[in-house]
Amino acid sequence: MPGRTSKDAPSFSGHTKDLCDFFTQFEDLTDSCGLTTTEKCRAVLRYVDSDTRELWVSFPEFETADYDDLKTRIIDEYPGADRGAQYTYHDLENIVLHHVDHDILTETEFVEYSHKFRPVATWLVKNRKISE
Repeated sequence: MPGRTSKDAPSFSGHTKDLCDFFTQFEDLTDSCGLTTTEKCRAVLRYVDSDTRELWVSFPEFETADYDDLKTRIIDEYPGADRGAQYTYHDLENIVLHHVDHDILTETEFVEYSHKFRPVATWLVKNRKISE
C-alpha cells in the first residue's frame, strides 16, 4: 500500500461529494494488494486527515473490523455521499462571477475556466436545475 503522500495513494478531501470516489480508488488499490476486511479497516485510515480518522475510529464498525459495515456507516454519516457531486445555481454563478473580474486572455485560461464551468453546468442541465 502506498504511503499517504504518494501520488498513487487515494485521498479523501473531506467533502461529501468526493467520498464515493475515494472508496472506489481505495478499494481498487486494496483489491490489487489482496487486503483482508480487517486490513482494509486499518488501511483506510492512512488516507484521511486526523479529524476524519478520529471520527471513523469512533464507529463500532471499526472495532468489529468488518470493512463493508464500516464503509456503510461512514457513507451514512455523510448525507448525500451516495449521490456524488451535486451543484446549485449559486455554484455556477460563483464560477462566472470570479471570471468576470479576471479577464480570460489566453487559451490556457479559457481551458481552465471551461474545466470549472462545464461539469457544474452539465450537472445542472442534466438534473433540470437550469435549462440549456
